[in-house]
Amino acid sequence: MPLIKVDLFDFRVNDETSAKLIASMTDALCAATTEELREHTWVIVEGHSPKNWGIGGAPMPAELTPPA
Repeated sequence: MPLIKVDLFDFRVNDETSAKLIASMTDALCAATTEELREHTWVIVEGHSPKNWGIGGAPMPAELTPPA
């Protein structure tokens, strides 16, 4: 059971983006491996607040957070 997990800033996640990511990630996995995995592939798209992200052992600086 392949599992693909996509974590993004929450303001980047909406129904349209999630649907596109699920389809695209599944297509990419099957193209790289075998089409037989399509029906067994799970994709999880999660959005997280930028305040919960960190880099280099510290919370992400506001100036590094991309605009919405």
